[in-house]
Amino acid sequence: MKVIFNGFTEEFDGSNVTIRDILNITNEDDPGVIVEVNGRFVYRKDFTTTIIMEGDRVEFIHPSFGG
Repeated sequence: MKVIFNGFTEEFDGSNVTIRDILNITNEDDPGVIVEVNGRFVYRKDFTTTIIMEGDRVEFIHPSFGG
C-alpha cells in the first residue's frame, strides 16, 4: 500500500495498517509526536484503531518547546 508519509511516497505491507503500526515500523519513539492523517489531527487513543488507506497523507509532527 502506498501512502504519502511526511511528504514522501512510502510503501507499507498489508491492508490494515494503523498509525501504531507506522510508529513501530519507523521506530518513532517521541512521546510528544503529533499525528495528522489527511490534514486531520488524530488523538493518541486512536492510534491503534485508525487504519491508513491507500493514498492517505500521514504526517508526524515534532513540536519544538523552549524559550
